[in-house]
Amino acid sequence: MNPNDWQELVRAAHDEPLDAAHYTAVRARVMAEIERTRSPWRRLAWISGVGAIAAALLFAIAFYRAGSIPPLPRLSAIVIPPAPAAPVMRSCAVQVARARPVVRPHREPLTIKLQTSDPNIVIYWIAD
Repeated sequence: MNPNDWQELVRAAHDEPLDAAHYTAVRARVMAEIERTRSPWRRLAWISGVGAIAAALLFAIAFYRAGSIPPLPRLSAIVIPPAPAAPVMRSCAVQVARARPVVRPHREPLTIKLQTSDPNIVIYWIAD
């Protein structure tokens, strides 16, 4: 068979009209698939919610039992040591250095030519 025969065969197969029952069957299968894929997410949401509530209850119980530690006894007298004496500072003359601007010679910027596999695209990179 040559390609023209195949094309005629495919065109002839597509010219046959479809019954309404075929459309209904396809629609029913698509809707069943949508429902089947939608239900695991609902189940996962319920399981996640119940798990989060259970974890919150466990944390609440653990912290409630940890809060039953008896309070520490209060100290009646606390002695605060005196602050150390301030150090003696001598004044002396301070010389302030002044920064001079650095004079740099003028240079031409560095130009790099990048060639790609496409001859119509050339990239020039100019750096100071």
